[in-house]
Amino acid sequence: MKRISLTLLCALMSTLIFGQKEIPVKEWLKAGPIEVHKPAFKSEKNITGETFSGKKFLKTLTVKIPDYPEAGKTDKIFGSEVTWEKISVPEDSIVLTQLEGNNTIVLSTYISVNQWASIDLKIASNALFEVFIDESSKSVKAAKGLREKTISAELHKGKHRIDIKLISQQDSLKFNAKAEYDNDRFETVTFDNSVTPERTVNIHDILDGKKITSAEISPSGTYVLIDYKNVQKGSGESLSYKAIKNTETGENEALYRNADINGMKWLPESDKISYTVEAEDAKNLYIYDIKNENENLIAEGLEKFSAYWWSPNEEKLIYSVEQEAEDPKDLKRIYGNEDRIPGFRDRTFLQLLDIKSGDRIRLTAGNLSTSFHDFHPEGKTFLFSTSYPVYTELPYSKQNLYEMDLDDFSLDTIWKDKRYSGQAQYAPEGNKLLVQGGPLCFGDVGVNTDDDQIPNNYDGQLYLYNRANNQAKSLTRNFKPAISSADWITKNTIYLKVTEKSYSNVYKYNLENDNFEKIESKVEVINSVDFASSESSAVYRGTSISTPQQLYYLDIENESSQRIDQPKPMKHIRFGKTEKWNFVNERGTTIHGRVYYPPDYNEEKKYPVIVYYYGGTNPTSRSFDGRYPKNIWTSNGYIVYVLQPSGATGFGQKFSALHVKGWGKEQSSDIIEGTKKFLEAHPSADSENVGAIGASYGGYTTMYLQTQTDIFKTAVAHAGISSITSYWGEGYWGYSYNAVAAADTYPWNNKDLYVDNSPLYNADQFSNSILLLHGTADTNVPVGESKQFYAALKVLGKDAEMVLVKDQNHWVVGYDKRIQWHHTIMSWFAKELKDRPQLWKNMYPEKYLK
Repeated sequence: MKRISLTLLCALMSTLIFGQKEIPVKEWLKAGPIEVHKPAFKSEKNITGETFSGKKFLKTLTVKIPDYPEAGKTDKIFGSEVTWEKISVPEDSIVLTQLEGNNTIVLSTYISVNQWASIDLKIASNALFEVFIDESSKSVKAAKGLREKTISAELHKGKHRIDIKLISQQDSLKFNAKAEYDNDRFETVTFDNSVTPERTVNIHDILDGKKITSAEISPSGTYVLIDYKNVQKGSGESLSYKAIKNTETGENEALYRNADINGMKWLPESDKISYTVEAEDAKNLYIYDIKNENENLIAEGLEKFSAYWWSPNEEKLIYSVEQEAEDPKDLKRIYGNEDRIPGFRDRTFLQLLDIKSGDRIRLTAGNLSTSFHDFHPEGKTFLFSTSYPVYTELPYSKQNLYEMDLDDFSLDTIWKDKRYSGQAQYAPEGNKLLVQGGPLCFGDVGVNTDDDQIPNNYDGQLYLYNRANNQAKSLTRNFKPAISSADWITKNTIYLKVTEKSYSNVYKYNLENDNFEKIESKVEVINSVDFASSESSAVYRGTSISTPQQLYYLDIENESSQRIDQPKPMKHIRFGKTEKWNFVNERGTTIHGRVYYPPDYNEEKKYPVIVYYYGGTNPTSRSFDGRYPKNIWTSNGYIVYVLQPSGATGFGQKFSALHVKGWGKEQSSDIIEGTKKFLEAHPSADSENVGAIGASYGGYTTMYLQTQTDIFKTAVAHAGISSITSYWGEGYWGYSYNAVAAADTYPWNNKDLYVDNSPLYNADQFSNSILLLHGTADTNVPVGESKQFYAALKVLGKDAEMVLVKDQNHWVVGYDKRIQWHHTIMSWFAKELKDRPQLWKNMYPEKYLK
């Protein structure tokens, strides 16, 4: 092959025009040249009379540009091994060596902007080229001659990658590029160009990529069954599949990508998995033996089949069958508060399947759904419950717990008409029950509050129920963490997953000495834990402040953890430091909190502040992701102060009881006092530019705060409650949530709470500004809660904006809507706390309607 010398004229004479100032983009990475070939018969016309044009050549020549290109890194492009070379472009030109024929060169660079900006990227070349911004194709130029293409791009704050695929077909390759923007509109924009991939977190780090949605360990601890969900960047398309990994080698033993496979779970004693496959309007049940690689059909034609549970000896299983209610047509009479909820009239019943004979027997019927709890260790009996609404008595429902004998199908009633329900499981020996419920589950047995307090029944507790005398003993009354789940593995050992302040941990409880022992883990927030029946091992998954989800194998005896998978490693990401910051409030109670700093924090500078707090009664955890990702806020230049105000669970019952009948008083007092003390203690926090944000109960708190203080220059309230009265009656769960939060108080017997603590009735005391966000299909907190507060603020001439998210319920879950919702929040804070309204105005331009 003949080697020729090409001159890359005006190569990468890239400039960003900032008013009258030009900033050249000098730093680039180059890969190639790489010889490429056009297809055979390229000159032949196709059936429509067209030849294989340059544009088709360019589009079919798909380059998967490797992740994180950097100088010296070797990658493969079109099967050729190439090493990225850093080039610094002079003012005139650069000389490259290239093989003759069709060759491709890939150019990459990184540009950073300090705020959202709209730019025009202008590229001229006599080569074919395709331009990618953040790995998304934006423009193609396939015509011959030196022609310019303009690519309009909106760049959010942070680092962005620009890749250009050039295909030369001539002896001299000409190329130049520049970016332009309106200086008057973006006078505060700063620009940086580099070839290093290091950056800060963005919204796609939260939403995109592979995640683990569940993980279950096999009975022997040899295998783990993992559910994966892979969200494609840009489209938001979700691809789900299952894998079985060997816990020793970490290698996959099997993969399941068939979308029709559902309900996959381990059998209780053997390393076999069961699953169902859709078959017309029913399901077929299979068992797969991993070791022997055998699949057996166990049952077919299972109609209305949903959840199922294996007996310990694997000889039977119980499954739920669904019974849909008759369609009420156009007119529907409502039979009680729950009847407002779609699907409430549907029922689920239990059915038995005998594996050997294939016999199926209906176990429950009637007018109440039945819920499976647990199999007896010997498999001869099982526990199930029914519940029914009682609207005249807290907590508005009662529970019946039964035991059924699978030999004669006789029933034993364990408790009936129980006011506060519990979830029950058998002891390993079958003679006692372990019950998980709230502090009021068994009257005062589990209550540990002051005499003048009402327990917060969302604070999870654990009880030992003696069937011989029908008496319950509290196991966790003096244990401050809130119980999330429990597994009774051996005679004297119970494992607990708990919420402990801002952490989620696992404890081992010894019944003999009444001792709780924390099991050390490699994450700060354990999302789930699953124990092998042998008690020798477990798997857990979880996150930490700066670490996305990871999956670990736990050797229980040695209490050592070995990572099985980290599906989304954070490469080249810079995080700011995080530290705890607690204070003692005016009532003498320690209020826990933490502060997140920007990645490039400089204590000599001033930073706007975002204050965040719980939305409901669960504390704000140290998890990496979530709907309110603090690391993204800090990457946008904010100091973030997170505090756990009075009423949060995980701090003990006396603390969580402050949520009851509080409705804003203690919580808001803590937030105001804490924010003032935080600002005083942190000179780099700009006290003139402080924002607050919360959702649901946190959205209510945010609305209420703006009527009680002027320290927050602005606030964002998502799905907030503006009138406790209307929420109590209109939200699907408003009245039942108030069974805990308001406890025996109603709009007619405690008008002071329902009126005085409602933001709507304090609207005339509103200070500064607020953005109200709400999903139009919210059934938990109806959208009218934001609408009526907005109406009040507008009548009062207050500074308020409202954005409604179409067809979203209490959470914004649609991929594109989630991104736009996130940018709405960031644009509002940028406008109000940084005096940078450009993104807000771009998303929501003025409409002159009056």
